Amino acid sequence: MVLLACGDSAPSDPTPSDTEGALTTDSSTTLDECETECSDDTGEPPAPTVDVSGDAFAFTLPGEPYGLIDGATISILENPAQTVTTDPLGHFELGSLPPGGTATFVLERNGFPTAHTKTFTLPQEGVLDQVTFQVPDDALFDLLAGLLMLEVDPTACQMVSTVTRVGKSIYDEGAHGEAGATVTVDPPLPSEHGPIYFNASVIPDPMLTETSEDGGVLLTNVPPGTYVLSAHKDGVTFESVTMQCESGVLVNASPPYGLQAL
Repeated sequence: MVLLACGDSAPSDPTPSDTEGALTTDSSTTLDECETECSDDTGEPPAPTVDVSGDAFAFTLPGEPYGLIDGATISILENPAQTVTTDPLGHFELGSLPPGGTATFVLERNGFPTAHTKTFTLPQEGVLDQVTFQVPDDALFDLLAGLLMLEVDPTACQMVSTVTRVGKSIYDEGAHGEAGATVTVDPPLPSEHGPIYFNASVIPDPMLTETSEDGGVLLTNVPPGTYVLSAHKDGVTFESVTMQCESGVLVNASPPYGLQAL
C-alpha cells in the first residue's frame, strides 16, 4: 500500500503490489482531503490566530451621547504595518494576530489626539472583542486641560482609565464606575502627576481622593515608559492594566478593558 504525503501525487503506472489492498477512493479525493487537513508542504496544521474587533468612541461632556469616530486609522504599536480604518459607526476589525503576543492598539485621526489602548496579551481562544477607544476631540482635550490649569507637556503622555463595576462597560448606559476606590501606578510617580479622579459629572476634580460613581482616573504629563495601574478597594478585586506611554499620546484603558472589578 502506498502512503501519500501532502502535496504528493499518485504513481502514474502503479504495479500490482502497489494496488493490492489499497483503499477504493480515487487520487482526487485523497488530494482534496490533503488540502483540507494540511496548510503547507510540511503537513503542519495552520498556526492559530486571534481576530480582534472593537469601536472608537468620542469622549463627550455630561449630558451628551458618545460620538463615533469614523475614518480613524487603527494600528498596532508592536506591528505598525498592520492597519485598518474605522467604518461610519466607528467599528474596526483586525485579524490574523498571534495568540499569546502583546498588542497595544493605536488610533490616529485628524481632530483627535493620538490614542493608545492598554497593552493586551492576546488570548488563546482566538477572539478579542469590544476593544474600545474613548478619545476627546482636540477642542475638548484643550478644555479639560484648561479646567485643570494643566500645561500639556508634548514630550509626555496623559494616562486615563475607568475603575469599573462588575459586568459594566462603555456599552452600558449611565454611570458604570466603582465608587470609593483608589488607584496606584508602578513605577510610582510624584504626586504632581496625580491620580486625579473624575467626579460624578465626569469632570476631573483634583480635590477628590477616591473614585466617584463615574470611575474615571487621570495621570498627567507622565514621562514615557511602561506603567501598570492598579485599583484598590476593600472587598473588591480589580484587573490591573499595562500602559505604553509615548510622547504626545493619550493612553486610555477604557471599559471593558480598564480597571475592571472581577
